[in-house]
Order: sequence, then structure tokens, then C-alpha cells
Amino acid sequence: MNKIQKKNFILFVVGRMVSLLGSGIQMVAMPLFILDLTGSGTKMGLFAMISMIPALIVAPFAGVLGDRYNRRNIMISMDYVRGIIIIFLAYLTYIGKINLTILFSTQVLISILDSFFGAATSAMLPDIVPESDLMKANSITEGISSASMIAGPVLGGVIYGLLGMQWVFILNGISFVLSAFSEMFISYRKISDLKSEINAKIIFSDLKKSIAYIFNNYVLRSMILMAIFLNLLFNPMFAVLFPYTFREVLGFSAQQYGLLETMWTLGILIGNILLAIFFSKRESKKLFKNGIYGMVFLNTLISIVLFPQIRNIFNSIWALFLAVGILLMVMGITNAFINTPISVYFQRTIPNENRSKIFSALGVLFQAATPIGMLVVGMLVDRVEVHWIFLTISLLIILDIAIFSKKIDQMDFTPSLEAE
Repeated sequence: MNKIQKKNFILFVVGRMVSLLGSGIQMVAMPLFILDLTGSGTKMGLFAMISMIPALIVAPFAGVLGDRYNRRNIMISMDYVRGIIIIFLAYLTYIGKINLTILFSTQVLISILDSFFGAATSAMLPDIVPESDLMKANSITEGISSASMIAGPVLGGVIYGLLGMQWVFILNGISFVLSAFSEMFISYRKISDLKSEINAKIIFSDLKKSIAYIFNNYVLRSMILMAIFLNLLFNPMFAVLFPYTFREVLGFSAQQYGLLETMWTLGILIGNILLAIFFSKRESKKLFKNGIYGMVFLNTLISIVLFPQIRNIFNSIWALFLAVGILLMVMGITNAFINTPISVYFQRTIPNENRSKIFSALGVLFQAATPIGMLVVGMLVDRVEVHWIFLTISLLIILDIAIFSKKIDQMDFTPSLEAE
């Protein structure tokens, strides 16, 4: 990387780091806040679902804009607007006017803004980093992001437990504003040759081309089919089942829950450090396979540990906390071996002028079934003992991987491979 590329990369990473620190604080505090307000797993699942559906609906449109307008300017605008909204939530909390209706309504708006931000940032990194440095740059980006998310959940549990939700909102809002400020100094020009005008015909034409590109590529097509089922099961587990189980069933404190989130993110950080230092030149498919098989195995171990007969073996809540935390940390390492190679493959393969809209279309397809899973799991935790839900999800994940294991072997992660 030359001097300008290094400066742009540093500013890009710093902006993400500050923003994710605030998001990590709020990510831990929000489900605890909703549980404390309602005690309902169903309402927590509904909130998680509302956090996703608007983003999925808007994502294709956001992707089209990300290819036709300056990606840096989109990033900056979305960060500033999200910061203002979250600071407003802090004010409403301070005057005692916060309620579930306001939380759900503002989350819809933030989810839409997240979609525009994500479409721009996911496609921007290859514009500011040479292709030969993409694996290392992705590992560094994810590693530093993970470092922010390590500190964020710990702070989130402590701040929420000691100072309340008002200060969680304040810190997250400020983090978005600071992130936008750092992004303003990135030297960036619009690289795409696509014209800037937008209308319904252009949007649907772009979406049609994106979907055709995805389904004509064997690797992308296979990943989508596998990811739909995996995300239907994995994402609700992390967003709904984990916080409910750790807080309501096991009785972990807000601080302990924050530390568990940190253990998971610490694992992702370690995984990305390993990728950057030791495995940046290794075959992506082999990394992906090892990661996904390892993650499934560790998830099954967690479901076994949470059975009453097993968890009662631990002589204190801290011993149980440590066992779950270690499993989550190692699981985070395997997660890095899945996501980083996939990101690099996408960035190297997908042409710049189509990158935002194809990334957005992929995101929608990957996450399409997740909101349904979140609502279903949220309803189940109020009616079924959580260890049975964990075991059922684990068995379904094993079944999914068994079905798609042959397809994984047939995938070719070589960037130069054209679609079938």
C-alpha cells in the first residue's frame, strides 16, 4: 500500500472501531433492557426481528445507491444520522418517556440506515486497498473491529448495570458522530462508471442482473442455500436464545453477560490474527471447511453443557460461566475462519461497479429466513425449557451441514473462476 492507501485504510478502520465500540455497548444492554422492561422472550424476539426486516427490505435499493453514488459520503451521512437518533433516545430515557413503542419505531429507522451504511462499507474496502493485500486488510479490519467489540460488551454490561440505559445511548450516539468525523478525512472518489440517476426501472434492472449473477455462480448459489438454513438457526440463537438463557435461566448478571459477549468477540479477534499472520496465503475453501465444522461441533458442546444435569455439575455460577465462555471464545475463532475467507472471495470476484448491489442482494438472501427464526425462538423460550431448544437447533445445524457437505467439497474459491 502507498501512503494515501495506508491513510485511507487507517481512517476506515478507526471509524469502524469507534462506531463498533458504541454498538457493542448497546448490543449487550438492549436485550437486557427489554427483558427488564417486559420479562418476555417473545418481545425480545420481536425486537430482534424488527431490527432485521427493514434492513432486508431496503438492502437491494441501498446496494443500487452504493454503486451509483460516492460510498464515502453515504457512510458519513448514515453515521451522523444514526448518532443523532440514538442521542435523542438518550434524552427520552432521561426524561422518562422511553417505551417499547418508541424503541421499536426508532429501531426500524436505524435498521434502514444500517442497510445503506452496510451496502457502502462492504463494497468500499477493495477500492482503497490493493487486491494483493485484501486478505490481510480484511483480517486486520475484522481483528480491530473485534477488539472494539471486546471492550464494548464489557462496558455495556457495566454501564447498564451501574448507570442505566441513558448512558448506553449517550455513548453509542457519540461513537457514531466520532466515526463520521474520522471518515470525512478519507481521500476517495467515486470509481464506478455507472450514472447517478435513479428510478424504478434502473433499480429493478440492477436487481435482476445481481440475482442472475449470483445464481449463475456455483459457489454463491451453494453458499446461499446453506446459509439460509444456518442463519435461520444460528442468528436467533445469538440474538434471542443466548441473552434469555444467560440472564433469565442461569441468572448471570449484566456484567457477566457482557463478558460472555466479549469472550465470543475475543475468539473472532484471535481467529483473524491467526488468519493475518499464519494463514493469509492458505486455500480459502480449506479454511472455510475447518471453520464451519469446528463451529458446529462447539455449538453442540454448548447445548450439552446447558442441560440441567450437566450444568449442575459445576460447583458455582462462575465455574459454569467460565466453561460457557471458553466454548464461546473457541467458537469465535472458528467463525473468523468462515467469514473472512468468504468476504475475500466476494471482494476479489465481484466487479467494482456491481459490488454494492450484489453484496446487498447476497445479504438479503443470506438473512431471508432469520427474522422468522427470531420470532419463533422468542415465542418458544416463553413456553419450552431452553436446553431442549438448544439441542434441537444443534441437531438441525448438524443435519444442514451433513446435507451440504458434498456441495462444500465441490465449491471452488478460486477468484478467477467464472460463473457456471
